[in-house]
Amino acid sequence: MSFIKSFWTFIQKLQSFVGTFLFLIISVIIVAYLVGGIFSDSKNKRFEADNSALVIDLHGVIAEQETFSDDPYEQLLAGELGSNTLLRNVISAIEYAGDDENIDMLVLNFEHFAGAYPSKIHYIGRKIEEFKQKGKKVVAYSDLYDQSAYLIASFADEIYLHPQGAVLIYGYGGYQNYYLGLLEKIKAEVQLFRVGEYKSAMEPFVRADMSDEAREANLELYNGLWDEFIKTVSEQRGIDELTIRNSIENADQIVSNLNGDLGQVALQNSLVDGLKTRQQWVTYLQDNVGASNTKSGINQIGMREYLVSMRGAESTESKKNIVAIIYANGAIMDGDMPQGTVGGETLSRQLRDARMNDDVKAVVLRVESPGGSAFASELIRQEVLLLKDAGKPVVVSMGSVAASGGYWIAANADEIWASPTTITGSIGIFGAVPNLEGTLAEIGITTDGVGTTSLIAAGLNKPIPEKLKTIIQSNIEDGYNRFLNLVAEGRNMTVAQVDAVARGRVWSGKKAIELGLVDHLGNIDMAIEAAVRRADLADYDIVHWEDEIPFEVQVIARLFGTESGQLQDFAMRIQNRPQQKIINIITEKLAIFNLLNDPGHAYALCLGCMGDFNPSY
Repeated sequence: MSFIKSFWTFIQKLQSFVGTFLFLIISVIIVAYLVGGIFSDSKNKRFEADNSALVIDLHGVIAEQETFSDDPYEQLLAGELGSNTLLRNVISAIEYAGDDENIDMLVLNFEHFAGAYPSKIHYIGRKIEEFKQKGKKVVAYSDLYDQSAYLIASFADEIYLHPQGAVLIYGYGGYQNYYLGLLEKIKAEVQLFRVGEYKSAMEPFVRADMSDEAREANLELYNGLWDEFIKTVSEQRGIDELTIRNSIENADQIVSNLNGDLGQVALQNSLVDGLKTRQQWVTYLQDNVGASNTKSGINQIGMREYLVSMRGAESTESKKNIVAIIYANGAIMDGDMPQGTVGGETLSRQLRDARMNDDVKAVVLRVESPGGSAFASELIRQEVLLLKDAGKPVVVSMGSVAASGGYWIAANADEIWASPTTITGSIGIFGAVPNLEGTLAEIGITTDGVGTTSLIAAGLNKPIPEKLKTIIQSNIEDGYNRFLNLVAEGRNMTVAQVDAVARGRVWSGKKAIELGLVDHLGNIDMAIEAAVRRADLADYDIVHWEDEIPFEVQVIARLFGTESGQLQDFAMRIQNRPQQKIINIITEKLAIFNLLNDPGHAYALCLGCMGDFNPSY
């Protein structure tokens, strides 16, 4: 009955959205799709085709979860719905293929790839290595490799590039705009409260340049990530680290000596194994895995189709002895939030459901968050403590970013695992309230009123009263002390020891283990194994403990999925226009205030972890 109700609600919204004519056309498509899904037995059939290649088509960015909002139609038009690749899908596909006698080769395709953080790339790389250890071949091809794509491709046995293409390796870094000059011109200000000289989250709104503390911390972080990149490429490609560094530093001369031919630069510096046109690449694959009558003309299968086949053939028996993987994915906000944002109430409920479910024996909390609301973070941390009190181990697996509030919710877990390139720490608190009094006055709008006490504020229309400023600053300082104490308790450190590595400073996972902020370096597989050991389980099932994706989102995502990609490609072209990029830079920075909904105006948020580090780099 709930399915029928959801379906009917979806149909009503769709009719309003597209109008009667398009409604009739799309309804026919949906009915055909659903009927085909009901009567097709493909979901119960394993893929079987000898000597095949599995194509890992990396589309968009590599993400922990599919993100959806309250309005999937808006996401659809923006090209955001179903536009990214889930990390777990990539991992599962490689694992299945490694044990599948029908798959002989893995093909890495970067045509629609938009980037990934290093920790995710290294995780995929380790799975590729395991695939290769089973005597199977991995090849990569692209018209152009940016830094993220090349880091993944480096794990392949052979890397090929279009003759007119390039390998773009340039290092890690982060630049941002500073808005103090603009705010002064429009007579606005951001009233900032913070603790920790390294807590640079709101610097762009109160400074015209980067502070020395932020410069110091960011440079150390980027250098650590860059060292890991160089080390990985060196090991995978058999090139001396110093040679790679010197080649990058002297890239201008190397390119000039080869008359600007970037394809030859990549080939002669051993970054690729050959140059092939697209037709030559098709012929190469046909020679290795055979031709077929499919559209591609190659005996291959795409990742999505392959996963449907393999997962559909798995047992559907009810699961016992569950290790629940619960995702803290996105900025942390107060209240209930859709997937892609960590709602304090939403994640607390998911943790509570796992605690109350007798079949759940352990929890792996996968943290991919720069933090956010201090209040929401504390609600989530309390549920972690209750899980432990109930005798259920909680192991944190840090993804690419687990900083500030992301660290707050992790600090009291039984164990914390991070990758060497995880961005973590940022133990600090800030508060920020805009004041637009001057801006409004410039256009003739003034604000006046009365209050029964000296604490009455006029919202964004006037400065915060001095006494209220004192109260907010005191609350921020108290929040920082609470942060220090909960970390000290969870990590078996003294408050002084925590404070020495806190004060808002961001660390890499490799450095964090030296400082005692994490327990082990490793991926989510290792975190799951740790949870299994702690729960003393012999047999167990892994369940991704998530809210069900709304029916209408599932239908739209499948109808306009990543296999066609036209809608996403169109949206990407729009977003890449120079004028649109300028607008995006400004609106994305200002949009940070949409995330600030903490009832006490206290935030454990690392903005640099969200925006300064471009996952495409």
